[in-house]
Amino acid sequence: MKGLIIEDGLLLTEMKITYNGKALELDRVLVDTSARESVLSRANALDLNMPLGGEDSPKGSSNKQITAISVGPLKIVDFPIYVKDIPDGKLDGILGLDFLKRVGAKINLDSMTLSGSRVI
Repeated sequence: MKGLIIEDGLLLTEMKITYNGKALELDRVLVDTSARESVLSRANALDLNMPLGGEDSPKGSSNKQITAISVGPLKIVDFPIYVKDIPDGKLDGILGLDFLKRVGAKINLDSMTLSGSRVI
């Protein structure tokens, strides 16, 4: 189970991204059930030494394969994530439906927690 907070009307959590042996803890990640895919900010991708060229989509994002993504005990290895600029600049990333569905996420707003029903 991972804690959630509401700040400025946004549902936020923390997550850890690992890419080529380097890990990065992200403090302000939006939990967005309307986002199709999970997103890492371009600034954080650069911190992980991710190459940003190639595979660019028309929306200005690029799809990268990361070693692992984890939100508390919920972890997926070899996970695709989109890298793009996040407009407000206050978010480190977005946790989208691709991650939430794979872990069988349960969002409990009474206890402000995120848990999962599947072990990946």
